[in-house]
Formats: sequence, C-alpha cells, structure tokens
Amino acid sequence: MFVIRLKFRKMKKYFYSLLILAAVSCTAMPDASETNGNGSLLITKVSGGDFSVGDKIGLFMFEESDTPYGGSVIADNLLVEITGSGASLDGTVFFPDSRVDMFAYYPYWDDSYILDNFLSVYTYEDQRPLEQYRESEHKFVKFLGYENTGKPVELAFERLVGRLSFELIPGDGFSSADELMDCEIVIPNIKYNSGIFIETGELKEPEGNRDFFPYVDEMAVADGKVSGIYAMIVPQRLPKGASIANIRIGDDVFRCILDNDFTICKGVNYTVSLTLEKSATKGPDAVCGVSRLSISESPWE
Repeated sequence: MFVIRLKFRKMKKYFYSLLILAAVSCTAMPDASETNGNGSLLITKVSGGDFSVGDKIGLFMFEESDTPYGGSVIADNLLVEITGSGASLDGTVFFPDSRVDMFAYYPYWDDSYILDNFLSVYTYEDQRPLEQYRESEHKFVKFLGYENTGKPVELAFERLVGRLSFELIPGDGFSSADELMDCEIVIPNIKYNSGIFIETGELKEPEGNRDFFPYVDEMAVADGKVSGIYAMIVPQRLPKGASIANIRIGDDVFRCILDNDFTICKGVNYTVSLTLEKSATKGPDAVCGVSRLSISESPWE
C-alpha cells in the first residue's frame, strides 16, 4: 500500500497543482490532517492490488451532482505514476469548495475515456511478457461525495479479474517434475474483454474469445510439482467439457477437460492442479491423460 497526500486549497476560480507524495511500503496512517498556511493536507491511504514502482494509475474527479459522476469534470484521466521516492502527478486540477466524486483505475491508458458510463477491462491474450501480464490485472476504486474534512480517508483498490495459478504434477510415464518444465501451455477459447460500470462497480458480460498464453517466467519445481504459471482472466463461466488448458510436452499433448462448470470471479486466485500421464499410444499429436484435475481457491498474495 502507499499513502497519497493531496494538498487542497479552497479556491473557486483558480487552478493550482495537485501534489502527491507516496510511500510504496507505508503501513501507518496519521490520525489527523496536517495544515500548511491556508491549505489543508488530505491524507489518503491507498491499499490493495500490490502496486509497484512504475505502475501508472488514472484519476478522474467530478463536482458532486444528483447523478454520480454527473458533475463538472475536475480531473480528466490524470496520470499518477508510482516512483522510487513516491509518486508523480502529470497535470493540474481545480478543486471546488464542495463535495467531489472520484474514481481511479489501473492500468493507465492515455486515451481512456468514459463510454456509456463504463471503462474497458481488457486482458492480453499473450501474457508471457511481464508487462502485459501485470497490465492485465485491472484494479478500480471509487469514492462518492467526498468532502475535505482533513481526516484520513482510505481508497481501497479492488482487483477486477481472477487469476489462474497452475500446478503440474507428474503421473505415469514421468520420472520427476523436472520433465514437465519444458512444457508449452495454452488456455483455449477464453473471453478477454469486459467493462466496469463506474456508478455501481459492476462488470459487464465478457466477450471476445481467444487462446491465452500464460505468464511462465516464475515457473519452477518445488515439492514434486511445477508451479509459477499464471494467467489473468476477466470474470466468466467456463462450461463443463471445456478445456482449461492444453499442454504440450515434446510430442505429448494433454487436454485438461473440466468435469463441471467453472466460474471465475474477480479478486480470487484459483489454483488449478493437473496430474499428467503419458499415453500408451504413441504418434503425432497423441492426446495423453489428465488423471486428476482439481481447482481450489486461495489468498491472492
């Protein structure tokens, strides 16, 4: 988590810089605001989502109105970037002497805009590059009717996607888990595009099917199995009989078929354990067996 300090002066007719400082690993939050002349210092703790140096966040602010986010725009997709010494802000804002509605999202898109009152939630189909894997982990926070009272306010980001964490376990035909390291894994026919309604925080029905390539740079053998294979997935339901992964190891192909419907929810890590067994029948693209497929939920660290 990190702490953002927003310095507000109550002005109705003038622009001024909105200053942001941040401590990436900060755990304490003051009990009261600081003051500096005629300006007050709003202490805002931002948590959730494991932000890192270099992450870019988009910030929108509106004057409060009868409709959420229906007032005049104060900050229009303002860029906040986490740095080694804090956070940098690109631009200036005008803060009125009234309540405001605000929301922030990750990852930042410079051409992001509100369309039909929702923002896009898009995951890359090729998540092997670290940047594309991390930027598939969409995060969001909204705050309605804020009045600058000088007291700390927490903005808790939530994750908008689910994560699949694969474990590969050697079965018949393998002598050790090391033989599974040279694998190619594809998650077939996954929906990749959704959106979040900014008024309610609810997600749209996902759409657009593609084959996914998960992030594998942390793949390693431990406790007799291969782990460290991850994929960010927008919330969706995979039907019984669908393949949750197609895995190739040398000439052997493993299709991992679901025995039941599987619903992927936002903010949940799913550990998918697969025990792979070689087929007795050899030949090009011979389909091998998965003797055990289990899915469990675990904390997303």
